[in-house]
Amino acid sequence: MNDAISSCVFLGAPAVLTARQQPYLEQWLEWLENHNLDVVRLQPGAYGKDPWRTLKGLLSQTDGVVLLGFRQLDARTATWRPHTKEETHSADWWTSPWLHFEAGMAVMSGLPLLVAADEGVEEGVFHPNAWDNQVHGTVLSSPGNVGMEWIELVQRRWILRKRSSRSLPDSGLADDGGVLLLAPLGHPGLILHRDDLFALGDEF
Repeated sequence: MNDAISSCVFLGAPAVLTARQQPYLEQWLEWLENHNLDVVRLQPGAYGKDPWRTLKGLLSQTDGVVLLGFRQLDARTATWRPHTKEETHSADWWTSPWLHFEAGMAVMSGLPLLVAADEGVEEGVFHPNAWDNQVHGTVLSSPGNVGMEWIELVQRRWILRKRSSRSLPDSGLADDGGVLLLAPLGHPGLILHRDDLFALGDEF
């Protein structure tokens, strides 16, 4: 772990995985670690009697969210909205419904969200039509295939979160017109807009 950057991300995934799925989880954990991201998870039973408060409190201490949509429910013979004019074939596979709650809370918290869909999983936030500037999507079998945009958003969020602690690492700044290049010690740097740096306060 690079001590110069300590961004923290929440990782959500179904609690029970098959022997085929487990290696993908480990690959995602490795990919996040290789990008100097601390990963926090909530194990089964850790949500307590008030899961919403628990999850909200945890997300308030993170800079991004990753949700792994592993196959959980075989819906290949299911029908969506039967006996209506919108009747159609269901998505082939569904993941844990809890991931959709976590996705909604991440979006409402303004956190950069990365969703990774297992093959055949296309319901809700895991459908490509739901992906935009805040919700980034990729296939579960290729960790990191989404590129660096989500990573940069997470790091930017970490910088802004440090306003409350007033403990930013030593930085080098280079003026380039509308943006500034922030280069913490030991990190290649990321781009922040002037307004973001102004909001950080006296550090700059």
